[in-house]
Amino acid sequence: MPDYKYSTLAVHAGQYPDPLTGAVNVPVYLSSTFELTGIGTDKGWDYSRAGNPTRDRLEEALAALEGGTSGHAFASGMAAIYALVATLHTGDHVICSHNVYGGTQRLFNLVVRNYSIAIEYVDTGDLKAVEAAIKPNTKLIHIETPTNPIMSLTDIAAVSEIAHAHGVEVSVDNTFMSPVLQSPLGLGADIVMHSTTKFLNGHSDGLGGAQGAVSAGAEGGGRNSFALRVLPGAARHQDAAAAHEGA
Repeated sequence: MPDYKYSTLAVHAGQYPDPLTGAVNVPVYLSSTFELTGIGTDKGWDYSRAGNPTRDRLEEALAALEGGTSGHAFASGMAAIYALVATLHTGDHVICSHNVYGGTQRLFNLVVRNYSIAIEYVDTGDLKAVEAAIKPNTKLIHIETPTNPIMSLTDIAAVSEIAHAHGVEVSVDNTFMSPVLQSPLGLGADIVMHSTTKFLNGHSDGLGGAQGAVSAGAEGGGRNSFALRVLPGAARHQDAAAAHEGA
């Protein structure tokens, strides 16, 4: 894609004529399955949970808007959060902003902790508290900034610097700011996620969630591609089209 200014990128990211028909709007491909061209070969898609042309365009747009090269569209923001922690292991430790969205807290407290994954809530606006909370088994620091609904703030760049010095990944829930106003990947985070239901969709006609990673070849990108294939929660075609139109 050309080196557009951001306002132009927001219009054109993932939005180009359909190669089959020339349609200028992204078609909604309702098919659940796609024709195989041979044993183990296809035209780019085989089953819509793993990939769908409509969802691909949204993922392409989200990656471009967030400044990454890996985008992953989920059925809801909570599905995106679940995929974030689904590949952690028993005994791992997660640091989380103490004022995160209530749904995130419920998932972490009532589900994730059942797998003997330790969740520690910290005021991530306090950099000394963040560094003090890091343990040898800490795998992830999850930030929400501004938080929903209290609007507490975290310095993403500073937390990322501290985390990376200890070999810890950083994820940021960027739902409230959107990529227009805040670029977590550009500030050093490894993974950015959204509830696309809110500002990215913008017109209250579709549920969705998303994650973006720094690079398509990064561990985070591959992990999320795997999660879309094996976990429930891939974005529906219609919801992906609605979110892409809004974004």
